[in-house]
Amino acid sequence: MPTPATLLLLLLLAGVALWIARRMVRAQSTRRADDGDVDRDVLAAAEEEVRDLDAFTTPEDADDELPDWGPGTPRT
Repeated sequence: MPTPATLLLLLLLAGVALWIARRMVRAQSTRRADDGDVDRDVLAAAEEEVRDLDAFTTPEDADDELPDWGPGTPRT
């Protein structure tokens, strides 16, 4: 029969192995997007639109200067 110290060591090793395995699975599920997932032309156009705005521009002011965008906005 194993000693209590041996059982505790086995339990600890199993816990560490489980912790490492869960971290690996979580790291794979939160990986960065592939380069093919990013539309570079749309990104460049969006960056160009906001380049002239300064840090003190409010969202209301930006609405006057920029076209509407976002989910549900029809493409033109």
